[in-house]
This record gives sequence, C-alpha cells and structure tokens, in this order.
Amino acid sequence: MGEVPVCKPNIIHLSKEGVRDLKEKNSEELIERNSNFWRKLLKDKQIKKVVAPMVDQSELAFRVMMKKYGADLTYTPMIHAHLFVNDTTYRKNALTFSPEDRPVIVQFCANDPQTFLKACSLVEDFCDGVDLNLGCPQMVAKRGHYGAYLQEEIDLVCDMVSLVRDYCTLPISCKVRILPCPKKTLDYANRLVEAGASMLAVHGRTREMKGTVSGIADWSRIRQIVEAVNVPVIANGNIQMPGDVDRCLEATKAIAVMSAEGILYNPLLFAETHGESWKIALEYLDYAENYEAQISAIRAHIFRILHHSLLEFDDLRTLVSCQNTIASFRKVIEEVRDRVTMASQSDEKQQDVRNALDYFEKIKNGEAEMDPISVCRTPHWISKPYFRFSEEQKKEIVSKKPVKRDELKSRAEDLGISIKQMKKRERRKLLGQKLLETRKLKYPPCENCGQPGGQGCKLKMCKKCCKYKCKTKLLDCPTHKSKFSKLE
Repeated sequence: MGEVPVCKPNIIHLSKEGVRDLKEKNSEELIERNSNFWRKLLKDKQIKKVVAPMVDQSELAFRVMMKKYGADLTYTPMIHAHLFVNDTTYRKNALTFSPEDRPVIVQFCANDPQTFLKACSLVEDFCDGVDLNLGCPQMVAKRGHYGAYLQEEIDLVCDMVSLVRDYCTLPISCKVRILPCPKKTLDYANRLVEAGASMLAVHGRTREMKGTVSGIADWSRIRQIVEAVNVPVIANGNIQMPGDVDRCLEATKAIAVMSAEGILYNPLLFAETHGESWKIALEYLDYAENYEAQISAIRAHIFRILHHSLLEFDDLRTLVSCQNTIASFRKVIEEVRDRVTMASQSDEKQQDVRNALDYFEKIKNGEAEMDPISVCRTPHWISKPYFRFSEEQKKEIVSKKPVKRDELKSRAEDLGISIKQMKKRERRKLLGQKLLETRKLKYPPCENCGQPGGQGCKLKMCKKCCKYKCKTKLLDCPTHKSKFSKLE
C-alpha cells in the first residue's frame, strides 16, 4: 500500500448559515451549459470509473482514497434534503469536502421540489453537480417516501428535476433503477432527460431486487437506455472483479461504470488488483484520521474490508463492533495482521496465494469464469468481493471449514449447551473484557486541571482547557472541533 500524504489536508465544512434567498431563473446559456456539462467533462477527462453514493460509506476519507486507486468521479453519501435544509447540525456533520476530492457529486433524497432546490443551492460552491436519488430500494426509503419509491410519481420527480435545472447553478443528474417493464423504463428515462437531467446513473436491477434476492444486474437493459437517451449514462451493477469495468462498458456502451459494494470489499478494484485486506484497512485508517471520518463510517469500512478475515476470526469481529477510537481499531487490525502472518507462512499457504492471484488474473483477462464459491475459498486475507449465497451454497462453503466448527461443537458438548449458546458465551466474554478496558481508559485526566479529559484529545485536556490552549497557541484539536491555526 502507498503512503498517505503527510501534509495536512484542506477540509471544508459547511457552515450553519441559513438557506440563501432563491435567485432569479437561470439564463438559457447557463441551462444549456449545464445540460452539456457532464458529457463534456466525462469525455475530456476520460472518466470511466465512478464511486457510487453509499450511506455512511462514501465519506470524504474513502472518496479521497478511491481517487488514489483509480476512481475518476465520486458521489457523496445520500443526504436527506429536508434535514439538510432545516437542521444545521445535520448539515454541518453530513458533508465535508476537499480539493483532492474533485470532481464530486452531492446526492440528495427528496420528495418536495422547493426543499430539493434549497438543499442543492447550499452546496453550489463546493461540488461539481447534484444528483437526485431515485434508486434506493430499502424500506427506510419507502417509509420516507423517496428513492425508488417515487417511480410511480413521475410528475413529482420531473418537477424536482426541472426546478433545480432552472434555478440552481449546478448540473442536475439522477440515479435510477430499471422498472420491470422495458418500455416503462425507457419512458421514465426520457421523461427525466426532458425535465433537465444532464446525466443518468442506471442500476440494472429493479426495486424488488435487493438483499438476498438481489440477483444479477441486467446490462442489456442498461444498454437500451443508453441507446434511447441523448445524455451520458453511467452503468451500475455486477462490478465485482478486475476486468468487470471493461466488460460492462463493452456490453452496455455506457460512458462510465459505477461500483458500490464491489469497492467496499476490495478498495483496489478500480486499480484492477488485489491486496492483503489488513494492509488496505490500515491505509484506510490513515485517511480516516487525516480527513476526520466519523467512527460509524470507520467501523462500517473495517467490517467490509476485513469481511472474509473476520469470518475466520470471530472474536476479532466482536471486538471491531466495540471500538470507538482510531487507535483501538488499529490494534484490532494489527492483531489480524499478526494472525495472518502466522497462518500464511507455510509453503502450502503461499502456494494457495499464488493460485488465487493466478485465478483472479484469468478472470480479469476473460480466460476463466468467476465462480463465487471458488473465489470465497481463496485465502481470506486477499481482498475480494462479497457474495450473497443461497442456503445450499452456504452449507457447501461451511463444509470446507470443519476444524473450527468441530472445536466449537466439542466445547459445547463438554458444557452441555448448543453451539449457538457456545458462540454467545464467547462473544459475551470478549465484549465484557472490552467494556471493562474501555471503562478503565475512557476518561484520562486533563493535564491542566485534572478533570476528566477528552477521549482522543491530542493535547490530553478537557474541552475547556483544550479550547483555551488552542486559542492562545493558535492550534487545532479535531476531537474538540477547535480550529485556530488558520488565524496565524
């Protein structure tokens, strides 16, 4: 893994200022320029690889890291437009920007044209475009009346798109899913373009295809949309292994390809390679620290990057769920590193690694078909995608790992309990140890006044003393959100 830049990044936080007064309608020249913006930029910069919008996952730290590993364009996490406009604390915490992150698109979910326009106006100075989420299939989107659950309300959707086209200085795009009916899908896409969408990102699955029944994205349906509309189309779905980007571009004729889940489990996907997952996780932690990622985002990324290793080390999986500082996450990852180092020393394991990388290279070059079960049986410390298996496939995979299960079964029989109860006992034991350690170390004393200090404060002080020292010495403290260094 490469080095993270040592210079302090320029992180831009949105202010808590109120919503701006709406301006006059955009000129015809600006509307025309915005309508061609993405077509020109994607062609001029040869943008092919796009990081999808992911809730609590496509935060600034991850976006900048993905730019290093081949991403040409990134989306922010989906932002709730109503909260963004009306809750200043949500607005301040939901988004951060940096010059290293451009070009970037801010995605909103919304169901009211005026609210959507106000939200878009708040980010005009910080990004390259805004996007309306019309693809989220989760139940929370159904309850909130947004995402893919607006498919049946095309007039409302078009009103939102056209209002932003006419009054926001940024180009507007839409991320959608295909509908079950091909004709309705094409009508839907054309209505969005007529309303003002300057680009479409199309997921080749329907709203009902999610979770364990996600199935395979239909690239042929994406190609139908590419051929039917006169704006750039980004293809989304089935991007899991190196080589998939080129295959998708060829099959769909889209201008670019978007990946979500694929790059979460293998952040090196756009670089068309594989690495040791613990190394990737450690590098991500460096970005998370430099770009002030929230703990919830860090934890989610660690779970995904180390997914296959944490299936092997169940005790460490429990530990990851308990951590709340970057330093403690680092200790868990270093423990994964140490265990992997011990497990991979034999000639047999080294040969397994060589065989796996050779297999992955053949998949990339189209010389071998990707078999999900075969991919999952490769050494767990090599970065690779996550697959949702049927119950029969799960049994086949588990049958190849009898040692750990037999050990648990033996211990459970000795205690006269079930395997499930045995696993619970192990988790409780680890969790209890972690909570005890956390309670002991949670509040180190302030070096100035002796009162409980802030956890993670670099100055090792309480909030009051830290703020005073930062103000007098012109220092910054990310933990206490003190920023005085720029006053020099």
